[in-house]
Amino acid sequence: MFQRLKNFIFQKQRQASVRLLPTSPSKGTVVLSYIAWPFREGHHSPKARGHTNAFEVVVMAQIYQELGFTVEVVDYNNQTYVPPRDCCVVIDIHGQLERWDAHLPKECLRILHATGPHWLTYNRSETDRLASLLERRQISLMPRRQVEPTRSVEFADHVTVLGNEYTMESFSFAKKPITRIPISSAYEFSWPEERNFSKAKKKFLWVGSFGMVQKGLDLVLEAFSKLPELSLTVCGRPEKESDFYQCYQKELLHTPNIHLHGWIDMASPEFQAIAQAHAAIIYPGAAEGGAGSVIHCMHAGMVPICTRETSVDLGDFGMLIKNGTVEAVMETARLFAALSDQEVQQRAETSYAHARKHHTREQFRENYSKFALNILTK
Repeated sequence: MFQRLKNFIFQKQRQASVRLLPTSPSKGTVVLSYIAWPFREGHHSPKARGHTNAFEVVVMAQIYQELGFTVEVVDYNNQTYVPPRDCCVVIDIHGQLERWDAHLPKECLRILHATGPHWLTYNRSETDRLASLLERRQISLMPRRQVEPTRSVEFADHVTVLGNEYTMESFSFAKKPITRIPISSAYEFSWPEERNFSKAKKKFLWVGSFGMVQKGLDLVLEAFSKLPELSLTVCGRPEKESDFYQCYQKELLHTPNIHLHGWIDMASPEFQAIAQAHAAIIYPGAAEGGAGSVIHCMHAGMVPICTRETSVDLGDFGMLIKNGTVEAVMETARLFAALSDQEVQQRAETSYAHARKHHTREQFRENYSKFALNILTK
């Protein structure tokens, strides 16, 4: 009876994972704790729209499979799965390395694939922004982006990050080797030939998912409510966060230079029309692992105007928002709008070229392949 129950539990664990076999005799198993649904539904499914993770997890699994390993993919929040005893590599995005440690062979490589900064940096960044909003407007909003504490980096042999040095520095205390593998992009676009930069440089776009305060929409709304000579388009669903929406109804609905567009499919002609009219995405994020919405807008020929915490390279083309304050957002927006049309066009072209060189699916595959080969041949 006990053995049947044990076999049943084992089978349930295996059913929860996706198992990919190599074409040659297996060298062992690589376990990837991320998201499993793209292997069942396809990374081109509607569920994957607008995010890079579905493509990236499939590519990561394919690379190890092509290198001759059996690959098991399991959801990052699966608390019952136990890796098989022939594990050579385990990869986790958050919270499993400590739980798995006792089950793994000593020689098994443990890798933290960090899709964001360290949990303490991430959680504190949102609460700091909420505290700042409380001081400005005397209203307490709920946190939306808090994550569970984890000791995965302490148990990792190596860390990979999608963002830049901001994300890497959040893990530096652990003194583990860190490899940057720049985030890919869900979309690529043709250069917007007909853009009028004289008009477009005064039009700014904000695009984001949930966690409006953590992604800086509060700062942007307050800033542009004081910048009537400039305009702001908001693509997102702030109404999904009722306390935020109530707090910012005036700015979102009753401020002439602010337009709430709502959710947008960035693969649509509608988004391309918006990109045609806007020269910059303005995004004072509080903590990111390489903001995908910013990268997508760069692929549409926009200039990134971001905080350092957005973890997006700004090079000599973007503009840095010095800190997470309304005043810093206002200052940077004004500076950008005051640039010559020629300089704005040059920055946009350089931003576009940077995205197409560093943030594509092909480049992600190449970068991750190099990393996988490097760790397996040491």
